[in-house]
Amino acid sequence: MVWLVGFAENQTEPTENTMDLTRNIETRWACEMTCELAVSTSFWRESLLILHGHLIMFHDTQSYKLKRKELKHSLNSLLSTLISVHSFDSKMPHHPTTLRVFCVGTLDTKFHELRFLYNSLRSNLQRFSTHLSSKVEVVVVDVSAGPEEPKSIQDFTFVSRSEVLSCCGGSNAYESDRGKAVARMCQGLEKFLKNSQNDKEGVAVAGVIGIGGSGGTSILSSPFRSLPIGVPKVIVSTVASGQTEPYVGTSDLVLFPSIVDIAGVNSVSKVILSNAAAAFAGMVVGRAIQSLEDSSSVGDKPTIGITMFGVTTPCVDAVKDRLNKEGYESLVFHATGVGGRAMENLVREGFIQGVFDITTTEVADYIVGGVMACDSSRFDAISEKKVPLVLSVGALDMVNFGAKDTIPQEFQQRNIYEHNKQVSLMRTTVEENKKFADFIANKLNNSSSKIRVCLPEKGISALDAPGKPFHDPKATGTLLHELQRLVRTNDDCQVKVYPRHINDLEFANALVDAFLEINESSTKDSTHKQVASPESIDRFRKDDDASNASSFRNIGYAPSEFPDAKPETLEKTRFILQQLKSQIDKGIPIIGAGAGTGISAKFEEAGGVDLIVLYNSGRFRMAGRGSLAGLLPFADANAVVLDMANEVLPVCLYFTCSMRSYNIFLLLTSFQAVLI
Repeated sequence: MVWLVGFAENQTEPTENTMDLTRNIETRWACEMTCELAVSTSFWRESLLILHGHLIMFHDTQSYKLKRKELKHSLNSLLSTLISVHSFDSKMPHHPTTLRVFCVGTLDTKFHELRFLYNSLRSNLQRFSTHLSSKVEVVVVDVSAGPEEPKSIQDFTFVSRSEVLSCCGGSNAYESDRGKAVARMCQGLEKFLKNSQNDKEGVAVAGVIGIGGSGGTSILSSPFRSLPIGVPKVIVSTVASGQTEPYVGTSDLVLFPSIVDIAGVNSVSKVILSNAAAAFAGMVVGRAIQSLEDSSSVGDKPTIGITMFGVTTPCVDAVKDRLNKEGYESLVFHATGVGGRAMENLVREGFIQGVFDITTTEVADYIVGGVMACDSSRFDAISEKKVPLVLSVGALDMVNFGAKDTIPQEFQQRNIYEHNKQVSLMRTTVEENKKFADFIANKLNNSSSKIRVCLPEKGISALDAPGKPFHDPKATGTLLHELQRLVRTNDDCQVKVYPRHINDLEFANALVDAFLEINESSTKDSTHKQVASPESIDRFRKDDDASNASSFRNIGYAPSEFPDAKPETLEKTRFILQQLKSQIDKGIPIIGAGAGTGISAKFEEAGGVDLIVLYNSGRFRMAGRGSLAGLLPFADANAVVLDMANEVLPVCLYFTCSMRSYNIFLLLTSFQAVLI
């Protein structure tokens, strides 16, 4: 394997020999990968030649008088290699040639409405997508549950209900029982959409839009919810203004009220369907454009989920501000039952890498019978994904109900606080708090996550404080005591009590400190392989102590001494390196660009290299210095190269490797002495 470290940018005009070559290839090639494998050159000063399976770089084409044919062959081989490496993984950003959107409904009862929506959608997509390189196509999907199937449709491209039903196996025959027919069609549509996401290369599902009454909405909503967050999903529905939780759940599904029944195209339905089509087209095109803009970047900030209520807002705000300073992104969820489920769904989907379950009030509603309850699966996703968890007992002093006159008769004589006209809160009792502690402890005791339970002695909500309506030291004290008694503690799970109120700044900082402690521990205990082995660290340090020849080593640090990358970065890096190894096994030369500790770590991970070429481009942009180079204490660009040399020394010393360099290294006797 051969790596070229840090291509120089062009500083001279192209020669006649190289001009034609650069017209035939891109002047910049980029493998946009997480581990920063990139190649960038204009080939005015550098030439690449493949000899005996190795990739060798010469400086200055004219000095070596390379034959144009040989150089062109080398460049073509290199380009082929880069293309093969760049296209290996479907998880990496790629731009489909076709974006497909599905327009879904029951053609047996909503034919004219679907046709109008289809035409309106096509018109809007054509108008909005002028800046997209991808083709956008609209396909109608029939989910009719009635006895008759449309025989022939010429108006638009469509998927028949038989095709949809075939996705779930069994007979495609009509099911006379309407309930069973609706359930089977719902199942078929969900599998159809899932299969479409894994369709042939070059086609991507860009969104789904549908129309329906109560029956149609029930067919569409569950399959639409199964699509990933971010994929546009819209239903124009007659039930959009009622109790919508069964349809929306924890997804980003958008419901458009139809105003009138979906029973023909008229002056009102035209407006509603046109607006829905325009909004949906904007979502599809906007997301596609954003994807193009973001395709070369990977989010660096780990994402943290936080549960909040109005009565724990000061705590959550302080935690969020501190996490932002620590380099984390925060997603705050209103602990209304749906909020907790939404957070745990995102944990399952991998969007969230850590949880601050500060406000666990949903447990109180679940056990007592409030309107903002979780279900029996609360905390399970966190355990399944083994994400770090910091848990507190925010708002477990209350159970939530609607307007005061909706509170069940059995609770009418309890301590009730009217939060507003629509929300009434009931203070929890000692016995209820024992049940809360038992539920939470059972969940934590069966979890293998890193957990810190943080308990505030002086109050668990804004209403639980001296002079406030829910101040009840006995009830709160019982909750804290029972959790300390029931939660089994070990190195992974600990319970800590703080002499603070939950909304004190000191308590918020304690929560973040606890998270940073277990998150660092999780990273160290990760199953991901470290870039550098302990043995390589020891070897480097022993030789470093024994040798006085390489006095310039202390300019920087060995790559092994830098902190490990985040687990997700290491996973992608290892995957890329495996692809590179397969290229090497096939005898294909590999070129890698980059500088300093990043590229050196890749040398070690790959087990050594055949040849390392370092050279001075004459600019501080070497070694990843970027636009801040002017602030660094280097007298000239040669000092940058010295810094780089120091960083690749561990590779040169402990693996079979030859090194060639620009003439600066011919003057460095200490550097040569180390390599001998």
